[in-house]
Amino acid sequence: MLTVGHYNPAVDIASMLRLYEGKRITPFLEVFNAVRDAPASAVGELLELAASDEMALQVGATWVLRHLAESGVVLYGPQAEKLLHLLSQPLAPGALLHVLQTLPHIEVEQAQQGALQSVLLALIKSRRAFIRAWAYNGLGILAARDPSLRHEIFNLFDQAARSETAAVKARIRHARSAIPD
Repeated sequence: MLTVGHYNPAVDIASMLRLYEGKRITPFLEVFNAVRDAPASAVGELLELAASDEMALQVGATWVLRHLAESGVVLYGPQAEKLLHLLSQPLAPGALLHVLQTLPHIEVEQAQQGALQSVLLALIKSRRAFIRAWAYNGLGILAARDPSLRHEIFNLFDQAARSETAAVKARIRHARSAIPD
């Protein structure tokens, strides 16, 4: 059992994440609680595990990374680049969703924005509604950061508003509202 709030680098995060049986997130919570007070020590390992071929490791590591980001741990530089690179790799749908949900909390360098935009444009064609919704959200984040993208992304939002599911439309409305006028 991991001790809450104290990250011991000897703790086998991968073994803990492999306890995930596809439903209960208890192993993810235990890892999160173990690393949240010393995230810098664990982020690199979590990024490596997220790039694994194992579904439990992908989903678990990205879940923990997302929750670290939501709790104020900002990924930037090489860490952000590794996380963004995951979007172009084969990932379990849950892991892909976690990475997309982490986008509001990471620093995307200018040099990475074009590749990110390309990946997001591909993901808005996913058959999974939540993937599409969060890909549109990612496009909204790019538009908020780069005014030159707004016209194109607003057009995409308008097209999607006519044909998408209610969940996707709601996420698009949220993304649009976060873009300055």
